[in-house]
Amino acid sequence: MADGIDSLVGQLREGFQVDPDALGEHPRYSQYKNLAKAAELQAKRRQDALDRQKEGRYLKLMKLRNLVGDETTDEDDEELEEEAVEVNEPKEEKRYADQLMLSEWLVDIPDQLSEQWTMVVAPIGRRCLVVATKGLTNAYNKSGRNVMQFNSYLPGGYGRNKCNSHTVLDCIFGDNTFYVIDILSWDGREYNECPFDFRMFMLDSKIQETPELGQTSKKQRYRYVAADKCPATPAAMTEKMKQTFNYKVDGLMFYHNSVIYEAGQSPLVGWLKPWMMPEILNIPVAEHYLKGHEHYANSQQFIDQYNKKHGHQSQIDKSMDVDN
Repeated sequence: MADGIDSLVGQLREGFQVDPDALGEHPRYSQYKNLAKAAELQAKRRQDALDRQKEGRYLKLMKLRNLVGDETTDEDDEELEEEAVEVNEPKEEKRYADQLMLSEWLVDIPDQLSEQWTMVVAPIGRRCLVVATKGLTNAYNKSGRNVMQFNSYLPGGYGRNKCNSHTVLDCIFGDNTFYVIDILSWDGREYNECPFDFRMFMLDSKIQETPELGQTSKKQRYRYVAADKCPATPAAMTEKMKQTFNYKVDGLMFYHNSVIYEAGQSPLVGWLKPWMMPEILNIPVAEHYLKGHEHYANSQQFIDQYNKKHGHQSQIDKSMDVDN
């Protein structure tokens, strides 16, 4: 398993050409003198990202194999008591830093949103990379810090099934549940270079084949469930937003069905708050999503204030500045 997690990290970080435009911060588009130009730039970046993926498949394949560590010995087979991990070795923290694929505000509405995109419901919680290997399961935050260590029924995540097995998942953690929004590898098989729609098919299949993941026990403190999702068609999104979820919704992520998993911000992954859906996509939502946002004139004002507060500036902003 020496070629496992370590090479998985390497794939995400080193082995392919990364378009710097795909790693920009969230767009701040209230300063745009021409919103149509901003939308055009984001659409171009999406197409550039798709073209780059086609050209870089081989290098991407050589990259995922750095997230899995060295083969472990047979000692310490006993169950590890779940605990929070307070301190990381610097090397480990660096290994897992900035490995998540992040979204942009959905400035430009894709022409083929209904045909080529999927909407994923994101609960309120902590985004993390879950790595099951060496008979243990660890959760790493965006900065690469190991925030949790425990046992799980994920392949590679428990002492008795640790040999030659590893699993890496992109999750949101909340209410003692890991909501899985993407799959990078499962039981040693790598999926990060596969299209998003195929990754979702495999994720749903694996979760269904392992029902014990959806239950807590002495051997597994936390549940694992696939995040709610639907095709990004008006009918499917409208129906999904009518549902009552057993968690609070933070936002909606929009994935291009062909996007492969890349570290950093991607123009092929969009983000909206639920209350923005009627204005931007003409999708009705339940009344409770709209409460508390009446003081914003529109979504643009909220995004501008949010980005200003958090110091975000996108490559779209920079391109607009150059053009002006």
